[in-house]
Amino acid sequence: MKRWLWLLLIPLALGLVRLRFDVEVLNLLPRELPVVHGLQLYQRHFASANELLITLESTDAERAETAARSLAEALRAATNLVVAAHWQPPWLEHPELAAELAAVTWLNQPPAIFAQLTNQLGNPAVTLAATRERLATSFSPEEIARASFDPFGLTQLPTSVSAPATFGRGEGMFASTDGTFRLVFVKPRGSLATYPECAAWLAAVRAQTAAWQREPAASAITLHFTGRPMFVAEIAAGMERDMRNSVLGTLAIIAALFWWAHRRWRPLLWLLALLTLTLAGTFALGGLLVGTLNVVSLGFAAILLGLAVDYGLVMYQEALAMPGASATEVRQHVGPGILWSAVTTAGAFLVLNFSGLPGLAQLGTLVAIGIALGAVAMVYGYLPPLLSSEFRLQAARRSTIQAAAHEATGPRTVPPAKAGTPNLSLLATLALIVISALILARGLPPLSHSADPLRPTRSEAYSTAELISQHLGDRRDPLWLVVAGRDEAEVARRLSALQPVLEQAVANQVLTNVLLPDALWPHPEQQQANRATARWLAAQRETLRSAALTAGFATNALVLTDRILAVWSAAADATQPVWPTNSVSTWTLERFVARGDGGFLLAGLAYPGARAEAGGNLAELATQLPAHGAWLTGWSLLGEALLGLVQRDLWFVLGPMFAVLLASLWFAFKRWTEVLLSLAALALSGLLLLAVMRLAGWSWDLLNLMALPLLLGCGVDYGIHMQMTLRRHGGDLALARRTTGRALFLCAATTVAGFGSLATSSNAGLASLGLVCATGVAAAFLVAWALLPGWWQACCGAPSIARPDAAAHTFSPNSPSNARRSDTAVAPASRPSALYGRLGWQLGLTAARVLPRRVIELLCRLGARVYWLAQPQRREVVIQNLLPLHDGDRAAATRAARQLVLNFTRKLADLWRFETGVPVMDSFNQLAGWERFEAAHARGRGVLLVTLHLGNWELGGPILTHKGHRLLALSNPEPDARLTELRQAARARWGVETLLVGEDPFAFVEVIKRLGAGGAVALLLDRPAEKSAVEVELCGRPLLVSNAAAELARASGCAVVPVVIVRRGDGYAAQILPEAVYDRAALGHRERRGAFTQEILRAFEPWLREHPDQWYHFVPIWPRA
Repeated sequence: MKRWLWLLLIPLALGLVRLRFDVEVLNLLPRELPVVHGLQLYQRHFASANELLITLESTDAERAETAARSLAEALRAATNLVVAAHWQPPWLEHPELAAELAAVTWLNQPPAIFAQLTNQLGNPAVTLAATRERLATSFSPEEIARASFDPFGLTQLPTSVSAPATFGRGEGMFASTDGTFRLVFVKPRGSLATYPECAAWLAAVRAQTAAWQREPAASAITLHFTGRPMFVAEIAAGMERDMRNSVLGTLAIIAALFWWAHRRWRPLLWLLALLTLTLAGTFALGGLLVGTLNVVSLGFAAILLGLAVDYGLVMYQEALAMPGASATEVRQHVGPGILWSAVTTAGAFLVLNFSGLPGLAQLGTLVAIGIALGAVAMVYGYLPPLLSSEFRLQAARRSTIQAAAHEATGPRTVPPAKAGTPNLSLLATLALIVISALILARGLPPLSHSADPLRPTRSEAYSTAELISQHLGDRRDPLWLVVAGRDEAEVARRLSALQPVLEQAVANQVLTNVLLPDALWPHPEQQQANRATARWLAAQRETLRSAALTAGFATNALVLTDRILAVWSAAADATQPVWPTNSVSTWTLERFVARGDGGFLLAGLAYPGARAEAGGNLAELATQLPAHGAWLTGWSLLGEALLGLVQRDLWFVLGPMFAVLLASLWFAFKRWTEVLLSLAALALSGLLLLAVMRLAGWSWDLLNLMALPLLLGCGVDYGIHMQMTLRRHGGDLALARRTTGRALFLCAATTVAGFGSLATSSNAGLASLGLVCATGVAAAFLVAWALLPGWWQACCGAPSIARPDAAAHTFSPNSPSNARRSDTAVAPASRPSALYGRLGWQLGLTAARVLPRRVIELLCRLGARVYWLAQPQRREVVIQNLLPLHDGDRAAATRAARQLVLNFTRKLADLWRFETGVPVMDSFNQLAGWERFEAAHARGRGVLLVTLHLGNWELGGPILTHKGHRLLALSNPEPDARLTELRQAARARWGVETLLVGEDPFAFVEVIKRLGAGGAVALLLDRPAEKSAVEVELCGRPLLVSNAAAELARASGCAVVPVVIVRRGDGYAAQILPEAVYDRAALGHRERRGAFTQEILRAFEPWLREHPDQWYHFVPIWPRA
């Protein structure tokens, strides 16, 4: 490894160090939604959101009260852990401290209300007499206790003011009505900002409570925990458990599948090692780019493993299929396809960035990063350590044994497909559609409007919170109303502005009740106006004391009054808004008031009314309030708001993605029939997914809805691969399933394992996403493997002619032209001869094996004369093709045409001998210009050998093999798919690799890669496809030829070397012509590429004029006027 590569480890290490778990559920959500922003404000700033709540439950109320008091005292003793622990309202433990809160509350009232106290305290005798009467006649213990310590009634606000619970006993916050269920509020020491801090603190508190439970007071008491520290610790532990279980489970399934398929330890262990490195690299890059992992995005690991392993499986399978090939050769063969597949799959996951949910967006980004890393790791790193000389020797031996068996049994013939197979597939399809329709007749899977997918699937904290709601709440789900402002005055103004809006909502039954602690909020203007009254009231202290003592009240009954008057006395001289500051006041205010985001926050409760859901009234109210600096928020509102956002973005994503999908299918097949079959397979997969969801009782939610674009991106691959395999094997279902079908099974199984491992996630939404994706992938595979081949046979059949689709052209002697293959649209003379097929070629090969050469040549001459006489249309085509080479002399063209047919049969005899393995180097009587090839090859930019259908061009491959060079021959498929296989195998015996460009949409990329590696590539120019045709001039006539040479030169900078191999006497002359020189930069212009193609063709014109009877074209080549 180069030294500078080690520097890459530095940012990777920084990424791993920077990576953190983000346990805040709300960080999964888009902050631009008002309901999300409101919840984040509340949970981030209000102290009550950071407390630990411990519930105590017993069958006896007195026992529960005693236990709650004992537990609170035990926790208070742990001062290193706890700031405070409350088992009852703090003002009941310290009633004297409630005076400050009462005094400030009065100070915040309008001056007219506060001035009423001057009448109440101006005649203390009347007020005290009323108090004595209440003490004598009341049956309420609470009223008696209050009057005993508040003889002047200062804790009783006017009925027009919503008094906080502080001024009552407030025990409903701490105990159920029957007293058997109790709460203890525990305030932690420290902020507990991170999940390790929360987990450590909670473990210490649990240890304290465990020690307390051994005391007698804790007998028959059931404890549960909830609150933010509990939620954070649970979520963090769940994330670690999910990551560990999903990764290890997926790796185990991958290992089992690989062992089942190959039973080799070394490649299996290296595959697992690369997957681990890929995962680590993704973690590191994720740490650099996103910094944190949340409860949804952590699922990327299992998904990534299930997808990235496919690339390694493909590389290994191709290595087995190419015995003796090096890692570079295997990479050049399948690497481009893997990389393009990685690009499309990564693109499907990057689409999740448009989902509107930051959690899902992060998941998509991490999987995309991992797929890119995995593809590179598998393409460039998997095979080199495995393809040792020993491995390649064993593979070569296996190949030799297989070849010997092939020679002994003869070439494999492809059995015709069973006649009933398409019918069975169609019947099975119809049956599945009917069954699915019956299942879905009861309705589609429902759409969940709740926010439950964001919650853990199993959580003590959530269960305890629901338990508290059952025992202490009114079983309604209240909403939080959060008001923000820069200072006290702005919050007060906004509270006043909100009053009519909220009153109207209550009148419209959108809300039933709104509880705002506005009585506790400082109103600077009102406090300023009340200061004079407060000063006068404080001055009445001695008067009030004397009156109370005279009326028979003890001095301790005046403690509360004295403290209230002291607060008013201090407030009278204050210049800033007055806030209560003692421990009771602080505990109370922390539930409703907070400082943050550069200002102040106030929180209240709003209860939905009977018409809250009608017409989206509540959601509309929630969108109106931010204009007043307020947010109406809650989990019930959150689910609806998020679902609307996801549904909107889903269609925004699916539209462009479906368009890209259609374009990809078209470029892959170039036939609408197969495009529609792929779409039908996707549609049936979707129908099966809906049926399974309905049977299993699953529902769509705001997370698993995004499975739809993922399944579009991943599920379509199976149909593409299966149909391409059926094309390649002439519709042989058994062979297609045994080869590509087996590979697809492994890939689908690992992908299902990756998604399926998420089903055990502690997050409900991620688990549902994993289940839906795993089911969808399984359905897509089963439809593509079991049903699609039958559909393809019924609609397409075994194609007799594969459509050419690339810039290079066949090396066969009767390659079809670019005209469309329609028996009704193309004249017989414009198509290849019916004699050119697998049966005729097989007969020729058999004759070459068993008959002497001269006998074969005699039979060929006889066949040429018969063909000349029996095929007048074909004869005329050949004459017309040769006329320009003879300047319009028909007689000369006719003589050359007759000789051409004879030469062609002699060429066939030599070609059959070549393909049966007979040595051909002794048939060359001339090899000129080899130094030109060596000079071009030495530059390392690759050599592109270009020629025409002139002479016996196929014999050039053995020359390069003999000289120690491997050749890649570009060819279109033959008219018969089985003939294509036959000829590929023949070339391979001479070390010549064939690339069927007509079937591979990425062939151009593969050729560029081969040239970039310094390889040699051969192609023919004179039968262009429509998209690659360019018009040049030959013999004064326009001729359409392929511009592939110019395009490849522009893309790769390779050397372009013309070559001719013609028959001279009893042998062949091979001539390497001077290299075609070009300016690569100039080839960026289309006109210059056409001119360069013209220069290449001009080099062949002398050879064509010298050997017109060896320019083998049996279909029209000159454009019609």
